Amino acid sequence: MGEYIILVTKIKLVEVGEYLKNTLNNKWLLKGNPKIDYSSQEYTGKVLVDEQGNRVGKILDIIGNVEEPYILALPLSEKAPQGKLYVELKEKRGKKKWRK
Repeated sequence: MGEYIILVTKIKLVEVGEYLKNTLNNKWLLKGNPKIDYSSQEYTGKVLVDEQGNRVGKILDIIGNVEEPYILALPLSEKAPQGKLYVELKEKRGKKKWRK
């Protein structure tokens, strides 16, 4: 008969840093979390979430060195975020195929 595929996606929040200041045509400069290896996964283009779970920005670039990383972000809101910021990482949990 038919074939169908089931994909389950899990979203994990990872703490990436805190807001520092506005810079470069109203972009945000964030102090990055030095415990994260930003080279192991692509963070550019990922959505930033505040402590309340609101989507507040998008990562444009990771700059600086490994010990003191900084993040350049595009704001999605007018107001500067307070507290810690997180990034949404999507993980594929499983994949099943059935054929008849």
